[in-house]
Amino acid sequence: MTHVLEGATLGGGYSKVIVSSDDRFRFFVHEDSRPPVSIPLSIRNLHVDNHLVVFGQKPRVSVIEHLFSALYGLDLYGVRIDVFGDELPIFDGSSKRFGEALRQFEKRRSLDALKIHDRVEIRSHGSFLCYEPTDRNALYIDMELHHPYIQTQRITLDINAESYMREIASSRTFVFTDEHDPRLRDLPPYGIGITQDAVYSAEPARFKNELVRHKVLDLLGDLYVLQGRIVGKITARNTSHDLNMQFVKTVLSREREP
Repeated sequence: MTHVLEGATLGGGYSKVIVSSDDRFRFFVHEDSRPPVSIPLSIRNLHVDNHLVVFGQKPRVSVIEHLFSALYGLDLYGVRIDVFGDELPIFDGSSKRFGEALRQFEKRRSLDALKIHDRVEIRSHGSFLCYEPTDRNALYIDMELHHPYIQTQRITLDINAESYMREIASSRTFVFTDEHDPRLRDLPPYGIGITQDAVYSAEPARFKNELVRHKVLDLLGDLYVLQGRIVGKITARNTSHDLNMQFVKTVLSREREP
């Protein structure tokens, strides 16, 4: 099975993504007439640039988090991805389009659940992410987002393919800003802008707590590099890609310990 996704990018360009079934995860970047370059799924190939996740060194692909989130939410690791461009399409600022395409793929590779045996806690200023092992064979997330402009939003849920597509995939990206931000005067058809006095969006909110749902979406995308679904409980507040990456690196470092 093959599915083609293409559209405008956050940077104003245009890109295409071809997703096809495979027996393992493979990712290729196509540049001009040169042979495609493979990028392994490794934490060494992920970094955060201006609040966006970049995959690869040279070449590299920006805004990878929504695609990786859909892959994690649907538990897909047997897939080939071919990217034509240096940035993925933004679509409506959510992972819904990726999820709708990927949910048609049959899982061809089943990975064992990733069981972390110890408590892991990452803190940075007023933000934290805490993982605790449980006896349940599922990932339970209790996520909170607090900001003076919105007060507090919270969501609690088990993550599986159905809950991901129903509760998380369609939540859009957002930014806290001020009324002088030029993006608010010509709002693109994706994302949400929030100031002290107003919320700017091309369409009504999809959920009352849409912002914290997108925080869950981003977290799941950052967890994909672990190459297996986590089981246990994650409690978090005001997470960011940087905080999520610190958590992933901590988990991976503990796995390597004797």
